[in-house]
Amino acid sequence: MERVLEELTIDKEAVFLEHADIPLEDVHLDEDNPRIRYRLALEKDGKSLDEVILRMPEVSKLKKDIFENGGLRERIILKKNGKGYIVPEGNCRTVCYRALRKQYPDDPRWKSIPARILPNDIAPKKVAILLSDLHVAGKIQWKAHEKAGQVYRMHRDLGMSFDEISTYLRQSKTTTKRFYDAYAFMSDRFFTIDGGKFAKLGEGKWSFFDELFRSKELREALAKDPDFGDDFCRWVGNGNLPDGADVRELPAILKNPEALKRLRQGAPMSEVRRIVEDADPEHGSDFFKLLAKMRESCTNAAQVKEILKIRTDKAARERVLETYEALVDFMRLADVEVPETK
Repeated sequence: MERVLEELTIDKEAVFLEHADIPLEDVHLDEDNPRIRYRLALEKDGKSLDEVILRMPEVSKLKKDIFENGGLRERIILKKNGKGYIVPEGNCRTVCYRALRKQYPDDPRWKSIPARILPNDIAPKKVAILLSDLHVAGKIQWKAHEKAGQVYRMHRDLGMSFDEISTYLRQSKTTTKRFYDAYAFMSDRFFTIDGGKFAKLGEGKWSFFDELFRSKELREALAKDPDFGDDFCRWVGNGNLPDGADVRELPAILKNPEALKRLRQGAPMSEVRRIVEDADPEHGSDFFKLLAKMRESCTNAAQVKEILKIRTDKAARERVLETYEALVDFMRLADVEVPETK
């Protein structure tokens, strides 16, 4: 059979991939792949990695699609190693083929898998760039935590700068750095704290760490107080913060000693939130936030333009009076005594 080569340009250099059908027993999953690395962190309960991956909803659908199509629409990417081939790209498709071979052992379609084979001497950096182009910046999108895992590997393992990674991922340096910091914190602190108590928790917790590093106030808290980082990991792991969005409430909680104390004691978020709201009605209330904004506007000397408009414009003056009357009516309904004007 004629040898088929595919040419790609990676990092300004031509790279040639050979097309071939490779026996499945020679193909091995890539444990450095961000998606696979996450699966290794999950509780497998005695199940094989293949079984864990097959339980992913998207992989179950992929297997059905491959079967109905009679094979792959796009070849996986392989690289030779000492025991055969490793799968830098296409691990889920490989698992689907393995499952189909087990299900239909006499069907020749599932005995080997169509592949594109990377050159033996290709640099790991070029492989990382190729994966980023396919799954981070390209059309086959990885999930956010998988993108972050790729950033982590490119910087920590391959020594690539954030400027360089940002270029290949086609995203801002700020986003790239946030992905790295959040993933590194999750890997280095969350998965190791308390003897690895939370090491088997997987991607369901990624949003907590992404929210943590989105907040300037929380990043500053991490820098100032090392204990806060440990507290945060335990709050996430033990379920004190039930949802990733709850992380957005932490800046207000950190400013309230009683709320912070109760959170550290394991109180439910509903109770902690109530303590903050009792001390600061604006927390969690669009209405009180609007009142605060109005107070600020009315006491801000910079509102000269609006003051002059109210003085000279009848319609603008009527709006102010209508707002005043509505507020007075609201105060009476709320049993708030309207003070006499001087």
